Amino acid sequence: MSLRQQISGVLDALNRRDLASLGGFFDGDAALDMPDGTRVIGIESLRDTLAAYLLRHDARFANSVVMVDESGFRGAVDGTMEVSGAEATSLPCVMVFEREDERFSRLSLYLSTRP
Repeated sequence: MSLRQQISGVLDALNRRDLASLGGFFDGDAALDMPDGTRVIGIESLRDTLAAYLLRHDARFANSVVMVDESGFRGAVDGTMEVSGAEATSLPCVMVFEREDERFSRLSLYLSTRP
């Protein structure tokens, strides 16, 4: 699977709230860096942290442009995080993906502001 396809698969899984499928995209000891500077290690912590964050803010990723490097080990998404509910808004966001082999070893989420 190409890096671009993997990134698109992660975005699709997150937007569908299919967090169980993330294990197929990430190493067991993958790192997740959140906008507030928090870092978690391990697929279970990654899934739990993303689930809590997305559900708390009722957020989905949209308007995504996927970019990959020539080596096929790093990619990024430039898009928006759509937040619903009482504080509905659209925040510019960037997601950076890194892989060493076939699965991602790190995901970093950056937002212009926090919801």
